Amino acid sequence: MALPPESSSAAITVASAGSMPLRVITGDSGRGVVAIEPISSGTLIERAPAVIVPEEDRAAVDASSVGMHIFMWEHGTTGEDLYSQRGRAAVVLGFASLINHSADPNCRHVRHIEALALDTIALRDISPGEELTFDYGMTLWFTPR
Repeated sequence: MALPPESSSAAITVASAGSMPLRVITGDSGRGVVAIEPISSGTLIERAPAVIVPEEDRAAVDASSVGMHIFMWEHGTTGEDLYSQRGRAAVVLGFASLINHSADPNCRHVRHIEALALDTIALRDISPGEELTFDYGMTLWFTPR
């Protein structure tokens, strides 16, 4: 199936990018994601598709185990806005939903709202075996380690 050109008004596309070698780990604080190989600062680690959770479904999804892994999916919103249960959220179908919080993160996320994709980008060099982290941008419901 051919995709429309990026300049087409018929569809908004964000081309996929090859994923970096990553591994999901399980530990005392749940699951996390670690690098298998070195990742350079500024590298696109992953571009993952997102599935929308409509506002009318938020209460049910937020109360489930899936609710711990969703992202706000409205322009101008932050993680803190998840608590309002207003607006769309998204389940991201990649490693991003398993990346843990840090106040000193080594990754950031870029939401492509219309294209339904989320980029994970290295903020600094990441060593093999190092856990990937990002700042959740919200009042935390747990005590960070």
